[in-house]
Order: sequence, then C-alpha cells, then structure tokens
Amino acid sequence: MTRDEAFQILKSLIKNENLIKHHLAAEAAMKAIYEWIQNSKNLPIVAAEEELWGLTGLLHDADYELSKQHPEKHTLVLEKKIGKKIDPGVMNAIKYHNYKYTKVEPKSYMDLAIYACDELTGLIIASALIHPDKKLASVTVDFVLNRFNEPNFAKGADRNQIKTCEEKLQIPLNDFIAIVLSTMQKIAPQLGL
Repeated sequence: MTRDEAFQILKSLIKNENLIKHHLAAEAAMKAIYEWIQNSKNLPIVAAEEELWGLTGLLHDADYELSKQHPEKHTLVLEKKIGKKIDPGVMNAIKYHNYKYTKVEPKSYMDLAIYACDELTGLIIASALIHPDKKLASVTVDFVLNRFNEPNFAKGADRNQIKTCEEKLQIPLNDFIAIVLSTMQKIAPQLGL
C-alpha cells in the first residue's frame, strides 16, 4: 500500500478534520522515531521501512469513528476493512496500540513506538492549544513536560503509555518529547497550529 492509498483510506473512514490532523502528526512522529532509533544504533535509514512506520501512524486510528462506541473493536474493524491490503507488521502495530482490548503482543520497535507516540501527539496538541500564542512553534519540551506533570491536564493522554518510550524504546522521556515535538513543528501548517 502506498502512502497515497493509505491517505485515501483514511479520508474515506475519518470525516473529522481534527482526527485527520492527529493521524498526520502520528505519521510524522513515527518517521522521526524510526530515524532516531536507526541513528542511535548506527543503522542506515531504509526508505521502505521508514514508509511502513509512517503508514502505521497514518492509519492507526482510521477506524476510530466506526468503533468509538465499542473501544474493544478499535483496530479490529480496520483490520477487517484493510487487513489484507496492508503489511502484516503495520497491522500488528496498529492492533497493539489498542493493547488494552486487543491483547496483541508487540513484535517490533514499530509496535512499541506507535503505542507511546499516539498519546504524546495528543498531549502536544493540547499543550499548543493552551499556549499563550496558540502556536506549535512556540511550544518547548519544558512546556510539554510541565503539562505532562499536571494530572488534570489532557486527562485522556495516558502518561504511563507515553513513558513506555524509556523502558521499551530506550529513549529518555525528554528526548522522546523533543523528537515528536520537533517533527510536529515541521508540519504545523498541516496541523493548523
């Protein structure tokens, strides 16, 4: 599946523009995390692998509007719709990010990355929306960390899930926030921030 095909699938399933923006943020974040991991291990960046990581971010919540009343079916509805069209590793990562219900086990760093970055992209967007100038470009890692440590802020963003970046991906939380924030800032116009 190409990126264009995946984006068309996303647009056919998701009508809420803010959810589309969430997917774009996750796509960018996943590619940046892939590059960070490869660089940290002195491994080459492989375009085809990076694209799979991006597709995972782009499609991870593509069935959200179809399954929001039944969270136990989230990702499984998507699998029924496109499971045969997409790389099995991408599908596993998508299903793992809803581990609470699917109980799908992680098989790769890609699985672990979408699990952590999905929640972080939401926290970063929420942080930008309360920033005095409402611009993603003005948000800093420290600003996000302060929001991270406020339990009543963006309650839906599971901090424990985000913190799995440290144990599972060996990326310190500050670095993880910096990676995701900087890549989201590069696509701020697409995100409307």
